[in-house]
Amino acid sequence: MIILDSHNKIIEETLLEKYNNPDTAAGKFESVEMVLADFDGVLFHLATGGESAKNLLTISVSIKCWAELAKCGVDNIMKEHYGSSIIAPESGYSFSIMLDLSKPPADIPKYVRDVAMMKRHAMAAPFYKAFADVESKTAGSLVEIPYRDDEALYLKSENDRVIVIFSVAFKDQDDVVVAKTFLQEYQDARRTMGNAPAVSYAQKEPPMELKGAKFIPTGQSNGFVSFVLFGAHIKKRDSTIDTIIQFRNYLHYHIKCSKAFMHTRMRNRVRTFLQVLNRAKQEPLTTEKKTMGGKTFRRPDDPTPADQEFNI
Repeated sequence: MIILDSHNKIIEETLLEKYNNPDTAAGKFESVEMVLADFDGVLFHLATGGESAKNLLTISVSIKCWAELAKCGVDNIMKEHYGSSIIAPESGYSFSIMLDLSKPPADIPKYVRDVAMMKRHAMAAPFYKAFADVESKTAGSLVEIPYRDDEALYLKSENDRVIVIFSVAFKDQDDVVVAKTFLQEYQDARRTMGNAPAVSYAQKEPPMELKGAKFIPTGQSNGFVSFVLFGAHIKKRDSTIDTIIQFRNYLHYHIKCSKAFMHTRMRNRVRTFLQVLNRAKQEPLTTEKKTMGGKTFRRPDDPTPADQEFNI
């Protein structure tokens, strides 16, 4: 199964093209103006300056839950990654940086990948805070991250573990059935994989860990997926964060892939049945007869082709 990338592919390709463009040596820069829609309702805005400042590229990101992320120290994390490139946020956006395309970094691919992971770095803030609480052996309070209008992410740190809960809203009732089957594989995988986190799924009723939470979506189409991260996962914090942040998108992506696969199998089976029926179709009988002189005639009681037709 495919694992979704945690970086924005369009931002990465755009920056690589700009930094590797041979015309930049002569001071020639093309204007850029684009708005990108990422998963979870996140928006990116890439825009260059005026005619005399086309080498200055501003990249802004809009994240719905930025206020909650700010309480978890997202500003400090963004400063560690982007430092002096940070500028005042563009109007309507949460965070902005400005890059000088005429001054490429020493390691272009590494720096470009870091910029393309802007959303990942922001969403990692509550995880770093929860992991720090576990390392200091302190139980932290429940953190709520409403990153979508009808869904949220919850983190609760205890002395030796971090509980991560995703509230998932399914718009199609068939998705609920597929999700249960899909998540059952997560639970079964723990039997053969010793380092796998504990996974549980609850439909309609929220887990007890969410007691006291302000925003808990409920309904027939809402589910709750809980992960329990232990010390082994906390030690590999970056890879753990990269994987678990993409879980919600990963789940919906594979639900759609599973449904598409089943529909393809159903169409192929129907096509096979039609081929069998077509092979069983009788050939029309020859009802024309000829006389000794070469003329044709048909008896009144001979069947016509219309009498032998049938629909499949």
